[in-house]
Amino acid sequence: MLLANDLLCCGSPAVSLVLRSTRLVAVILVVLVLFGGVLAWRLLDEPLPEAGPDGTSLPAGQGRVGYVVTRQGTTLSPQPGVAGTRVAANLIFPVSGEQSGALEVLDNCNRTGWVAANDVESGIVPIAKGEDMGGSVFVIDPGHGAPDLGAVGPGGLTEAEANIDVSSRVIELLSESRDIDWVSGSVTPGTTYHAAAVAVSTRSTDGPNRGDYELGLTFRAELGNAVDATALVSIHHNTQPTHDTEGPGTSAYVSVANEESPRLGGLLVDEVRRSLAGFEADWVGGQRSLVARVDANGEDYYSILALSEVPAAIIEGAYISNPSEEELIATGAFRQAYAEGVYRALVRFVLTDDYPIAEPEPELYDPDSPPRSMDDCVTPR
Repeated sequence: MLLANDLLCCGSPAVSLVLRSTRLVAVILVVLVLFGGVLAWRLLDEPLPEAGPDGTSLPAGQGRVGYVVTRQGTTLSPQPGVAGTRVAANLIFPVSGEQSGALEVLDNCNRTGWVAANDVESGIVPIAKGEDMGGSVFVIDPGHGAPDLGAVGPGGLTEAEANIDVSSRVIELLSESRDIDWVSGSVTPGTTYHAAAVAVSTRSTDGPNRGDYELGLTFRAELGNAVDATALVSIHHNTQPTHDTEGPGTSAYVSVANEESPRLGGLLVDEVRRSLAGFEADWVGGQRSLVARVDANGEDYYSILALSEVPAAIIEGAYISNPSEEELIATGAFRQAYAEGVYRALVRFVLTDDYPIAEPEPELYDPDSPPRSMDDCVTPR
């Protein structure tokens, strides 16, 4: 047995053994530290997988940031590194550029700004879209938003409120796999049609004032462009009918510049009418199911269609100005049926070549009233 005094004796065999052991341990520790450092460097140097829109990962190089969602405390600045203004959480901004850890975005008032990449949630979209629902990207746009209430029914129901509820239901349908009974039109949870790769709304009920705030038309179109949407659908309700009809007077505005827009609009009208036909109402309608309005230059009159670089259509589900239809629009059953019609139309748009309604002839539209100015638009804070 070795005592303390024995260890202090430099010439003892015990001391030599301890010294050799100590050197060996030290060498092992150095090797482990060096190896750990190399391993850590390799791990940090290796590109990390990018988070997919559904929380899964996309292999590196297959995804990119198409939009961002603000967090509490996100600052919107005029330039990278310049002091900015804090904005509300859960605002959605399309991304158009990147510089030194900052992302260039377009805010809801059509103004360019910058946010720090680590201050926002990144919306990852696929670089190359697939040819099925699982590889598709959709932007759903609830028309209007306070102070722009849109049409107001005789009972006080605002179009802006109805539009965002229908849009939220469409997003929910697109976000999970579904089955469709094409005879009855029923949409149920299932495995036949995959969830969309991305389904994003231009304004969400998760946002400030439950999503009831103003959006510029340029912003709406640019979100679709930024994510390279398979389709952009703007949800609306109509007013000023021309005559009574036997069934829903659903119609859509489509683009003269995008060849896929009339097909998208025709499918939306076809499926939404089918959904709403199950309800009883004193239906009214307009002159045409598909309308392509142009300005004096023969270009799309509606900015959201004129500025969209992706297939886009504006769908008018029912006439909120008609008391009988306003009562229906206020119900959850009607809104769900409207949303299911939009969902089925998008499935057909992606998976078929169906073209249910003939492409419309362009019609000149020159209203007396100028478009709304965005000068007084406010980004929620």
